Amino acid sequence: MTGSTVTPSLLSILTMLLIVEMVVGFATLDNIPIMSSSFSALYMSKSRAERGSERIRPLKHSHSSRKKNNNRNEDSNNNFDKNSVIQNTVEITETNAHFFSKKSLHHPSHNISNIELHQSICQGAGITRPSRIQSLAWPQILSGRHTIVADQTGSGKTCAYLIPCLLRSLQTPSMKKNGSPKVLILAPTAELADQIRAVCLKISQTGIPFSTMVVTANGKYTTSIRDQIRIIQRQPMDVLISTPGRISTILRTRNSGLDLSNLHTIVLDEVDILMIDETFGPQLRTVGAAAPLLEKTQFVFVTATLPDSIVQTIETEFPGVVKIKGPGLHRVAPSLQEYLVDVSVPAEQNRNEELCFDVKAKQLLKALRQNRCRRTLIFCNTVESCRTVENLLNRKDRRSRVFEVLAYHSAMTPESRNTNLSVFAKGKNNDGNEGVDYILICTDRAARGVDFDEAPVDHVVVFDFPKDPAEYIRRVGRSARAGRTGTSTVFAYGWQLPIARSVMGTKLGSITIAGNDMKDNENDYEPRYNRRTKKRKDAMMKEKIESGSLWE
Repeated sequence: MTGSTVTPSLLSILTMLLIVEMVVGFATLDNIPIMSSSFSALYMSKSRAERGSERIRPLKHSHSSRKKNNNRNEDSNNNFDKNSVIQNTVEITETNAHFFSKKSLHHPSHNISNIELHQSICQGAGITRPSRIQSLAWPQILSGRHTIVADQTGSGKTCAYLIPCLLRSLQTPSMKKNGSPKVLILAPTAELADQIRAVCLKISQTGIPFSTMVVTANGKYTTSIRDQIRIIQRQPMDVLISTPGRISTILRTRNSGLDLSNLHTIVLDEVDILMIDETFGPQLRTVGAAAPLLEKTQFVFVTATLPDSIVQTIETEFPGVVKIKGPGLHRVAPSLQEYLVDVSVPAEQNRNEELCFDVKAKQLLKALRQNRCRRTLIFCNTVESCRTVENLLNRKDRRSRVFEVLAYHSAMTPESRNTNLSVFAKGKNNDGNEGVDYILICTDRAARGVDFDEAPVDHVVVFDFPKDPAEYIRRVGRSARAGRTGTSTVFAYGWQLPIARSVMGTKLGSITIAGNDMKDNENDYEPRYNRRTKKRKDAMMKEKIESGSLWE
């Protein structure tokens, strides 16, 4: 009798507890914020010091789970405010505060007329809060004025011009014609063109009605010029991405079908290279002759380094051009930790190339050992130097148990470069879960137009000190992008040392090594006090790059 009375009471208690747990669980799920897959893992992950030996592994959020969370919030709250949710999805920390703007995505100063369309484009691009350069550039480009957009590498310049150009294109009613784009984007390299195309593809996958075509001679999506002309003749397009050489060849081809008369925006990405390199001059003039008059076409000039000579040339051709300079222009990202390695040898051994390389080789292996990370870039000045470093690392790890060594330079075929780049980003089995680290040995070809945002670079080694100050900014700018943290190790000797110290300033962690006094100290990478202030360092870099001069 007693057992029969106790059992129902226990069941009732358990049932009540289960109901309470379910209610609490659903209440918790309703408060989960909607996160962008591009930023959620980045800004909610632990710091480098807290992770210790953990690798950087971006979390993946499926579109279906994000959609479920979105629907659940809408059902539970009829007064759902998209702007408030978007603003709360990015956590502003000391590490990324320099990257993000204080303004929200739809701030009134951005002059966005179609907020819903802008919201969809930003969602496709993975943007939940604009970067500083994006917040500055959007209203000016939307106004239709000729604009110069200049900021440091990894600051979000591609979306700074691409999003307003797409907004203008989609809001301008016009009949689509085969081979007649509305937006033309010119890039100096096929790699940069492919990168821009990838961003356009991400945006279009969210249902935005626009088409993109990339036309290059040796890029990832390249075909023969005959096939490219056939596609141009048969397909309408909104955005055409190309290199000056390939598009000028197509324009000179009779009956190519490419019609630039309907263009309303022409973008010159990496304009400093397009204007300084004399080979691009005749090609750009061919494009200019086929484009509409300046009064009908908006020109946007994008660059990470802006010499005064480029500014003067643009202002002469485009009076009244708006100059937008981001806060990080001609500067290294604040979240980048820089280390300087003195690889000098005794004065009497300066011409002993074998000894000089041995010193650098030993310090390279030491830097790789002390900075174990998922992805490392090693920059060399020449193809021969790349091959020498590649052979060195392959000899040290013949079975690729510790690291996978890859190369990326102009002496390789485009197919080989693209394959190595894909392996570097995704891993050998495209899952990124192998136990080895990946090292990409490259020339400055990888410093321009190759975007590693989907596979962040943790460590950059400048094996050969660059001759141009702008190239130094671009090389170390491959790490610590978009508010992330990163490390750079710079090798310098003799006359390069005072220059390197002045450039690196107060953030410098320094190693001093004579040619025959190389000790493997664990404290070698401890930062050393340097009396040069950040203001003097930035002023020095700014003066060198804007004047277009080399190191003295």
